[in-house]
Amino acid sequence: MSSLESALEPLFEWLSVNPGWAGVIIGLIALTESLALVGLIVPGAVLMFLAGAAVGGSNIAILPMLLWAMAGAIVGDSLSYWLGRHYRDQLRTLPLVRRYPQAMDRAEQLFLRHGGKSVVLGRFIGPVRPVIPAVVGMLGMPPGRFLLANVGSAIGWAPAYLLPGIVFGASLALAMEVMGRLVAWLALGFGGFLLLRWLIPRIDRPLRLLGNRVARAIGRHPPPGDWRRWLHGPHAAVRALRHREGWLWWLALLGVIATLSRAVLAPAPAGWERGAVALFDAQRSESLQAFAWWLTQAGGSLPIALATLALAALLAWQGQARRAVHALLGVLLAVALGLALKHGLGLPRPAALTGTAGWSGAYPSVHAAAIAALVTAWLTLLPLSARGPYRGLMALAGVGVAAVAGSRLVLGVHWPMDLVAGISLGVVLGALPALAATGKRRPPRFPAAVSVSAGVLVLAAAGAAVLDWPDPLDRYPPGSPWPEPASQRLGLAGPAAPFVAVIEASDWQPPEPGWTSPPAWRWQSALRWISPRPDAARLPVLPRWHAGHRPDHVWISVGENARQRWVLRAWQARADDGERLWLIDLERAVIKPGVLLPRLRRYRPDPAQVDALLASPASSRSWMPPKPPLLMTTTRSPG
Repeated sequence: MSSLESALEPLFEWLSVNPGWAGVIIGLIALTESLALVGLIVPGAVLMFLAGAAVGGSNIAILPMLLWAMAGAIVGDSLSYWLGRHYRDQLRTLPLVRRYPQAMDRAEQLFLRHGGKSVVLGRFIGPVRPVIPAVVGMLGMPPGRFLLANVGSAIGWAPAYLLPGIVFGASLALAMEVMGRLVAWLALGFGGFLLLRWLIPRIDRPLRLLGNRVARAIGRHPPPGDWRRWLHGPHAAVRALRHREGWLWWLALLGVIATLSRAVLAPAPAGWERGAVALFDAQRSESLQAFAWWLTQAGGSLPIALATLALAALLAWQGQARRAVHALLGVLLAVALGLALKHGLGLPRPAALTGTAGWSGAYPSVHAAAIAALVTAWLTLLPLSARGPYRGLMALAGVGVAAVAGSRLVLGVHWPMDLVAGISLGVVLGALPALAATGKRRPPRFPAAVSVSAGVLVLAAAGAAVLDWPDPLDRYPPGSPWPEPASQRLGLAGPAAPFVAVIEASDWQPPEPGWTSPPAWRWQSALRWISPRPDAARLPVLPRWHAGHRPDHVWISVGENARQRWVLRAWQARADDGERLWLIDLERAVIKPGVLLPRLRRYRPDPAQVDALLASPASSRSWMPPKPPLLMTTTRSPG
């Protein structure tokens, strides 16, 4: 142990006994380091490094500490922004600011040169970091743009300032071993974020320019003639390419075409869909199922019908009978077309639900189509004057639609592509009020009708859940606590390699000595995966799933070669008669140094190797068809 580690040992022990204070301290350090004026005299970088070292030496969970640091940085910058927006030029008269005039000048130049990106850049530039939020507030940066940049930069800032100290506090030897690659990964992450910020406008602007040219080419109104009425909707859809919302509508239309083509040409669910449904089946507890069921009520037939009727009635009462009909027709068409596709295609649902009481085909999800159509109709009727708040509402609406649609996946009654098809169908048809609007450049909007309709939807969904009608909870399949016996592993990406054996036993351990438990997944052991000198005995085993379940037991056996190991995974399953079975997966992992990550290759064993490693007679287990040794995967991600 070094002298520095010895000096910090009392602090490490105190934090181990009082881990709750570590997050509070880190949050306060991040807040004061980011706070205007105060951050000019507080050595925030040094304090964050020392705080990280204290956390690393105390074996405290790292994720809560990162969240505390992010929260403190966001609050500190938000307070600084408010000070600048409230006091404006009076900030320059404060005594502390007059002592550091160059910091204010540099921050102002950074903002004038880079605009909103200055909040992200300033977070990592020492002299201007505490004052850039106040300066952008003083110069009138919109709150929405500042909040987005503030949160995004804090997500990258917290690990960049905490992780080096955490690694150092855990072990000086480990810090020296992985520090170079850790810095490289942080630099790559920050560089990727800046590249994305640079790339998005350069894609968005040409697309909108193309849309403007197309809109000018076709004119403001459809061509005259008998077909003018029927061409109005397609004409409006093409002219919508001038805006991001229009491109989203065409993207949704492409989603409908793509998912429908797949449903007709390849109706069976893809392997990753089976893996996703199995994962939620395995993790679905009673509380999670109840929560998802409450969410899914918002897409039910009764709440959607009441909310749509309320929207149409208020629009008609305001003298907008045409828009009322269009809104009603959009939601009705989404539901009707979804039901028609369900009965016409008859694609099977998960858990063999199709054909049972109350369950029709899987494709598409009518719940997803209905909620997406209604929310899209709301968005077409909201004010467009303030772009920032409108985009915030669009983001909030997207989260709500995704939550209701995702609840169908959590409940285990739809495949993921059913949800994509339903959302796409709902967006396409829900935009009918906008496509059928008059030719006015800025048509009137109706936020009151939207607010009342949203309130009706929430109340009706809550009422349906409380009454447990018309969509009762007990009609949904329960979770799966045990994987079913199988000859092949079902990973997250779909069917994987066959199991090497199925063993009948109440409990099972590998009989041959030399099998040990691998290092547990902690952040200290996870950092060893970026070491330039990987050691198979010190690396935690990458996770694997079967039917959504992690293995009940994992063992490793490392021989003389420190870069090779055998990995044995065992899943406990239950047969139909209740007898316990163990599904055995065995692989040889070869780990070699790589550029930024080790290169991992997995090989399947042959039967002779299985016999030698498991050291049990073949009569005590059921064998799957063996295959010759072959390369299973070269990926570094969990399967």
